[in-house]
Amino acid sequence: MNIFEEVMHRLSSKTRMRGLFRDVHIEDLERIVSRLQDVLEEKREAVSAEKEKLQEKKNSIDAIRKLMEERGVSLEDFGQTLPGEKKKRNIKRFLFEYQDSDGSVHQWEGSLTGRAPKIFQDYLQRSGKERSDCIIESR
Repeated sequence: MNIFEEVMHRLSSKTRMRGLFRDVHIEDLERIVSRLQDVLEEKREAVSAEKEKLQEKKNSIDAIRKLMEERGVSLEDFGQTLPGEKKKRNIKRFLFEYQDSDGSVHQWEGSLTGRAPKIFQDYLQRSGKERSDCIIESR
């Protein structure tokens, strides 16, 4: 258990806190509590500032959205897709063909990327050719 987890474990229970501060003087304990209150107040201010920032951003987005609706402009006009719409992948497909050393012809349909059949991979390694060298037809 790291030190942070240990401290959180000790401070999460009143009984464990009593044991932790059993031998601490009252003045020291008051100083610790005062510092903890200062840290708590700083944290509250930081959270409040973050909420304000998010609210301002939301207000700006709403104002822009309203202005776009008034002017009849959409995200598609900017070349953007709407949230939730997936872009379609445009992968070209080809018909590949090669001839084995024994004269048999092998064909395979696929793209220039991705996995190829094992016998096709072996052929490319043996011959030193690229996939594009074996294209016979674009699909």
